[in-house]
Amino acid sequence: MDVRLIDAASEIGAGTRGTSMGMSALRVAAWKNGSDLFGHAEESILRDENDVLYEDDKSPNAHHIDGLIRFESDLAFEVYKFLRSNIFPMVIGGDHSIAIGSVSGTKMAYPNERLGVVWIDAHADLHSPWTTPSGNVHGMPLSLLMHLEKKGRNKPRVYTMDTWDRLRKIGMSGPKLMPSDLVFIALRDYEEEEAAIIRENGIKVITVDDLRKKGADAVVHETLAHLTACEKIHVSFDVDSLDPSISVGTGTPVPHGLTLEEARTLLAGFCANNKTATLDVVEINPALDTGNAMAEAVLTVLEPLFPILRNR
Repeated sequence: MDVRLIDAASEIGAGTRGTSMGMSALRVAAWKNGSDLFGHAEESILRDENDVLYEDDKSPNAHHIDGLIRFESDLAFEVYKFLRSNIFPMVIGGDHSIAIGSVSGTKMAYPNERLGVVWIDAHADLHSPWTTPSGNVHGMPLSLLMHLEKKGRNKPRVYTMDTWDRLRKIGMSGPKLMPSDLVFIALRDYEEEEAAIIRENGIKVITVDDLRKKGADAVVHETLAHLTACEKIHVSFDVDSLDPSISVGTGTPVPHGLTLEEARTLLAGFCANNKTATLDVVEINPALDTGNAMAEAVLTVLEPLFPILRNR
């Protein structure tokens, strides 16, 4: 199977600047370490809408959400286009709000198939404009994709919710996945509103401690068994799932994260499965890093995936 790297350099959804340089940081790491990562696959570079960050913010409960409409639509179509040509899209962010486009594009390519999502992340990303404490959209993609937003502490503007509704409809109307078809891995930092959604919907959570007890290989098998009814799987890997000793170059590090070896085993295991259709890698932020260490670490996680995907 061919692989295509998609440079999804949107940082509109983040609270700190710099994730738009994630792909560039990986490229620098590859040059420095003699990696031919970028010789493995063609690249597709999407136009970003990050200029909206210089404009007045009309949406305090979902900052600059207007800038996401065109970007997420373009990303969804790019993912859809490659999947329909039997090409594996590896989407390099950008912040985690890019998953709105990549998951929507995967569902658009397979509208009649059940989609499972593996969310490898320290955070639940289940907020909405109603509940968000920060207003940053990278904490909201899953609630949007599953249509699980609940009324909460905020009173978002009509404009905000109209734009939110347009984002929900990218690719197709209706939820892109069901809560039963979502698995969190390495989740350890979330608010009560998100915890309530997890509890009420019985969403599967595998903590870092669970993974340490069972082993990363066993967690791959357990996750795939849980998603056995799904015909396609989307894997979304946020680098803040890693321990802060590794993930210096990311905006929201959380203690007690994954090791690089655990992340390698997880991603290799999921990518070896023929159901896995797409992969996101998000929140690499060289502006917060020292010596590009985050990108160099992530490079060692991504490199083994290319031969695995090629041989499928």
